[in-house]
Amino acid sequence: MIDRAGPVLRAGLTLVFLYFGIEKLLGQPSIVALYAETGLGQWPRYVAGAIETVSALILWTAAAPVGALALMVVTVTGFAARVLFVGPPLVHLLALFILATTLLVIDLRRS
Repeated sequence: MIDRAGPVLRAGLTLVFLYFGIEKLLGQPSIVALYAETGLGQWPRYVAGAIETVSALILWTAAAPVGALALMVVTVTGFAARVLFVGPPLVHLLALFILATTLLVIDLRRS
C-alpha cells in the first residue's frame, strides 16, 4: 500500500506546491495583498515561492526527504505568520503539512 501511496502523494504535493510557489513568484494580486498585510514587505513571498517551487521538483529526486522537509518548514512558517500577522489560518496549511510529513516518513522508511 505504501508503495502505491508514495507516488500519488508525491504527484499531488508537487502540483499543489508548484501552483502556490509559482503563484507567489508571479505576484498574483491577492497573494501580494496577503503578504502586504504582514507588514514585512514582499521579500518573504519570494523566499516562500522559491522554496515551494524548488522543493516540489526535488520531491522527484534522490533528495526527496530534503524536499519534503523543506515543504514542511515553509508550511509551518506560513501557518505561524498567518496566525501572528493576518488572522486565523486556512485548514489547507495544516493538511499540506500533514501530507508533506507523511511523504517524508514514506521516503525515510524506504531508505
